[in-house]
Amino acid sequence: MVAKARTPRTPPGERPPAAISSEATSPPRGGVGGLGLGLMAALLVLAGAIGSRLWERAHRPTVRAGEPAAALPLAASDFVDVPPPSLGIPSAPPIREFQMDRAQALDPDRVRADALVRRLANPSSLTTADVQVAEDLLARHPEERAYRDLLEAALLATADRHHHQRQFSQAIADLQRAKEIQPSSTRPLLGLLQVYKDIGDWTGAEAAARAALSLDARSFDAWVGLGYALMRQDRNREAVEALRSALDLRDDTNVRLLMDRIQKGLADERGMAERRVSHFNVRYDGEEHEAVGREILRALERHYATLASALDYEPVNTITVILFTREGYYNASGAPAWSGGVFDNLDGRIRVPIGGLTTSLTPDMDDTLIHELTHAFIADRTRGMAPHELHEGLAQYMEGKRVESMLTRRQLTALADGRIGGVAGFYLGALSFVEYLIANRGLGGINELLKAMGETGSVDEAFRQVHGTTFHGAWEAWQQRFRQQYGSG
Repeated sequence: MVAKARTPRTPPGERPPAAISSEATSPPRGGVGGLGLGLMAALLVLAGAIGSRLWERAHRPTVRAGEPAAALPLAASDFVDVPPPSLGIPSAPPIREFQMDRAQALDPDRVRADALVRRLANPSSLTTADVQVAEDLLARHPEERAYRDLLEAALLATADRHHHQRQFSQAIADLQRAKEIQPSSTRPLLGLLQVYKDIGDWTGAEAAARAALSLDARSFDAWVGLGYALMRQDRNREAVEALRSALDLRDDTNVRLLMDRIQKGLADERGMAERRVSHFNVRYDGEEHEAVGREILRALERHYATLASALDYEPVNTITVILFTREGYYNASGAPAWSGGVFDNLDGRIRVPIGGLTTSLTPDMDDTLIHELTHAFIADRTRGMAPHELHEGLAQYMEGKRVESMLTRRQLTALADGRIGGVAGFYLGALSFVEYLIANRGLGGINELLKAMGETGSVDEAFRQVHGTTFHGAWEAWQQRFRQQYGSG
């Protein structure tokens, strides 16, 4: 549900990650031509076996086996897509104090400072050695503001370079040092706000935003960053107030849409009871669903332990799960009438319909919980970089689904030949692709892949590190293998 239009620096040829939703939708038109009525009926049964997530709304385009899944649009939603704020690391203002006259040219420190100012014209070229030069100059002239400004500019430039290279700890160290030497400047704090946002450290982001606002209460970026950090900590009322403060300073369409989304969520969840435990905040419709809420919480904790062990990872932040009556769920999530649950990348929340459930959870509900929780683990581990195919394939795999046990030989052949299209074909293909990756490198290879995506910020680079090829190359290799095993030709 999160538009990525403003996600910076997506490498050419790589897709920004789609919003993750496990919606069920109406059967796509076409995509099963020539299969015969018997197999078509079997596929309709299969759709139920896969869960209510498989069918897409009829107006969506069909994704046929063999096509890159970039054709799959984002999950259906009644909301307008809202990109998360992208603030960037501020650059320092131009430094002019070191433009020397002839007399100053004899001062070796002024010469070194002037050379560093010239290098700042291309900040991406600055190195750690340049920062050390600026540190040495300030140590020799601690009372001169110009040298302090020069060191701040060098630190901001190297922090920006480290940030681009996904070297987040180095970027944080640069920005913390810049904050030390320029305690009255908001620039290092706004830089920290962006880095903490990118690594999902929401308490750190909140602290950086509040520190910036203590220096400049009219900082639009600080108010926006604070609002987003509060939303991700499930503190929605505070988030609305922060975003409203930002809009008082400057009207901004995306900020207004984000505030509207949060306010709608508050309205949808009004009157809900809440349980907070170590890994989850769970909200549900009061006494009516008290018993099922407790049972779902136990199931979530069980699935959390399973995923933490299998994926060798635990999410940094508490996961919010909201349990709606069926009608309330569709109104809140914007999902179609067949949906079984949804994970939203924008706010990191899982929304599930529970109308009519008893304390004995159905197998479908149990599958939905681990499916959506897998999405939350993947999104956190990869910092939002995982492609839709990996998300949906691994989420099904963690449910215990396997393509060979779900399809007959004839259906496997139809899938390999590209005669099962639409979202059913996509989900089955995604599951088979993940099975192929696990067969090659084991579940440990999946964990390495997810970790590399988070560290590099590149889907292709992660696949190169783990599988020796790009994502597209791995996808084509799986298709070729699958056709060799099951294809009719």
